[in-house]
Amino acid sequence: MRRSLLCLSLAFYSISAFAADSLVTNGNFEAATKNPAWPDGWGNGPSSGVTWEVEEGKHFLRLVSQKPGQTLMAYREVPIPAGTKGIEIFFRFRTAGVQKGAQSWFDTRSMFHFLDSNRKPVAPDPKPLVFSTKAATWTEASERVKVPEGAVSLQMMPSLFQVAAGTLDLSEVRVTPLDEAAMAEVTAAETAAAEKKAAAAAAKAAATPKPIDPKLSAQLAETGSLVSNGNFESATKNPAWPDGWGKGPSPGMTWEVDNGKHYLHMVSQSPGQTLMAYREVPIPPGVNGLEIYFRYRTAGIKKGTQSWFDARSMFHFLDSDRKPVQPDPKAMVFSTKAADWTEATQRTTVPAGAASLQMMPSLFQVAAGTLDLAEIRVKPMTDADVATMNAETAAVAKKKAEREAIIAADMAKPAITRELKVSGNKLVTPDGKQVWLQGLCTDSMQWSGGDNILWSIRVAIDEWKSNVIRLPVHEDPWFGRPIHGTTFNQQAYRQLVDDAVKLCAAKGAYLVLDLHEFGAPTDKHLEFWKDAAVRYKNNPAVLFELFNEPHGISWDLWRNGGSISADKHKVTDVNPEENKEKVASDISTGMQAIVDAVRATGAKNIIVSGGLDWSYDLTGIMNGYALDDKGGNGIMYVSHIYPWKKGWKAKVLVAADKYPIIITEIGCPRRWEDFAFIPVNQRAPLEGWSEDVLGMIQKYKLNWTGFSFHPHCGPMVIQDWDYTPTPYWGVFVKEALAGKQFEMKAMR
Repeated sequence: MRRSLLCLSLAFYSISAFAADSLVTNGNFEAATKNPAWPDGWGNGPSSGVTWEVEEGKHFLRLVSQKPGQTLMAYREVPIPAGTKGIEIFFRFRTAGVQKGAQSWFDTRSMFHFLDSNRKPVAPDPKPLVFSTKAATWTEASERVKVPEGAVSLQMMPSLFQVAAGTLDLSEVRVTPLDEAAMAEVTAAETAAAEKKAAAAAAKAAATPKPIDPKLSAQLAETGSLVSNGNFESATKNPAWPDGWGKGPSPGMTWEVDNGKHYLHMVSQSPGQTLMAYREVPIPPGVNGLEIYFRYRTAGIKKGTQSWFDARSMFHFLDSDRKPVQPDPKAMVFSTKAADWTEATQRTTVPAGAASLQMMPSLFQVAAGTLDLAEIRVKPMTDADVATMNAETAAVAKKKAEREAIIAADMAKPAITRELKVSGNKLVTPDGKQVWLQGLCTDSMQWSGGDNILWSIRVAIDEWKSNVIRLPVHEDPWFGRPIHGTTFNQQAYRQLVDDAVKLCAAKGAYLVLDLHEFGAPTDKHLEFWKDAAVRYKNNPAVLFELFNEPHGISWDLWRNGGSISADKHKVTDVNPEENKEKVASDISTGMQAIVDAVRATGAKNIIVSGGLDWSYDLTGIMNGYALDDKGGNGIMYVSHIYPWKKGWKAKVLVAADKYPIIITEIGCPRRWEDFAFIPVNQRAPLEGWSEDVLGMIQKYKLNWTGFSFHPHCGPMVIQDWDYTPTPYWGVFVKEALAGKQFEMKAMR
């Protein structure tokens, strides 16, 4: 059951068809195999301002500004093969009628970001490549950059970036790995540039230093902030608009008052529009760190076509010549749930040579929503605070490196996990020794590229004494397809699953590979298991959980498949609000077809199959709907137990005498308010529930994995990434895994 979603929106593509050495597929916009009206790999189709054109038999992408301040973008993400030290980025383009926007850098450009395997930014980013506004004919532009350590992909965003007007045409985009000779040239150029910059800095330092502006000095003494009128109260130049925040109101941007306090009010006027409250903040000489503060609130935010099209503030450092200085501070993302005034703070070091900070609090290409800003401050940090922050950053990096080394050493050990088979209602090794699976569910790969997966597995096994790990995954990222608007690096996604299996096997533990879907199994789930079963065929450490939570269907459809909409297969769930995901197809394959497909690959791995009512109800297994194993190592059945699930004996234990049962999800919320979707009449007292359910599991020796070993997916076993157990659930789970026996005082 998914209680929490973390989503990013990106895209992954493989080797180019038109240029063997380019990492960008269809970079010449010629292939259109999926949609004859749109080039493969460049989004879903034409939109207002973005079209696919042809000229002299050659195709190109055309971006035409529809209104001042709009951003139009041809977004791509490019995979970076392991071992690549540098890349050359190439564009063939032309422009027409480009008029810059309200800022000089609101122009035609491509922005870039490097990402690691967890889809987190890796610094430094390549500097933006600015397209000439005078390129009336086809023009080439290229840039060579080093690939920072840990980067596995490059985000590319060629754009009309908030221009007043104009057209950008793209006929070719390439990203090419650099060989050793080219890398040597890049290094030499960087060295020469660094020496030139150092010489210029020394020359400036030798000159008479520019004193801090008296007005800025007075402002700092009075407010402690480098941002003048950061509370939007002063309006001496225009009584209808705050000083320092532009010329006046505009569509979507107004100056409001609430309880006598002024604030800036931004309201999205159309999907994809960017609204921005731009400021540039001077950085006094000798300031090495900044604390950036916002007081804000949001309403009705709907993200745009990418997950990072949201309410955020972006930042750039500039030198005294107004040229970019790297690295930039990370973007500050404003919560979409900040209905009341909310504070957000982040600290950043100031890179050498930075003379000012550009701040861009924005509704950045959202589909809809409102952002209010009541106060913005930028406070210089003391050298002592900067030193502390740098030490903390270094400590985090050191800790990460140490953990990676430990994991690498663990995975280098030989696999020692023994094969399991079903024997009656038990699991046994080939020599007949019974194995009782007890462990934890390491969530996040069902909604992301994975959060601390390998270290969590290590902690779960070594420190929490688990002998089984449940790993939820999703078929879309497995095949490189977007999930909830986000596409993850397919190679990295699969590799992480491989590494999780390898880590468990090296520790003698088992991994339950859970296809984390809801409703009824369809062809796309069958497709996943045909592929995954081959990959992990007969691996002693891997068990196959075919489908997370079937619900809303009959037992006949559950087993044999059929039309989901047929009246005979419709079932009203006890609580339909547990999950609102809809099944895209009307035809279900049924569980037996998936079992058959797995066995057809030659995989004998134990199959794990959940019942109905979100995998709680196992009654149908005892009423003629048990699955046929077709010659494998056996089938065990899944139940998910939460405090609103009643009738343990009738719904779960009914099958425990005949079949092995594994509770792959079990958890107790902190309070019912956290699970408000559960009706009041279905809520049981939470006090004592954890002890009772663990006591029941121990009494009947049911296999189980506690949900969830992630601090942001509830019910949470842990409350942070230091793996501190939650007092309402995690402490009991850890004690049970350590061997403490609980008494079942009530059969719920």
